[in-house]
Amino acid sequence: MLEVIGILGAAFILIAWILGLVDELKKRENLIELRFSLVSLLGTVILIYYSSAIGNTVFLFLNLGIFFVVIFEIAYTVYLVKYRYPWRDKK
Repeated sequence: MLEVIGILGAAFILIAWILGLVDELKKRENLIELRFSLVSLLGTVILIYYSSAIGNTVFLFLNLGIFFVVIFEIAYTVYLVKYRYPWRDKK
């Protein structure tokens, strides 16, 4: 029963993170700095390994969700730079 409560809490954290991401997409064209996203991705991968190693399902679920959100942020930012701002590549 406690694990279900933990997963529910993790789901709410992920929903809040995703809602914040959607809000950022509406407000501006760029997402966060890629350096921040890459460092966050590294930390998340380490925490995924750690939560798996200690057998904490809730922590694993939360970090997997964060992992996919960060991957989306990186992919979307790269897309913006490559396709919406092609003039940056031209000299």
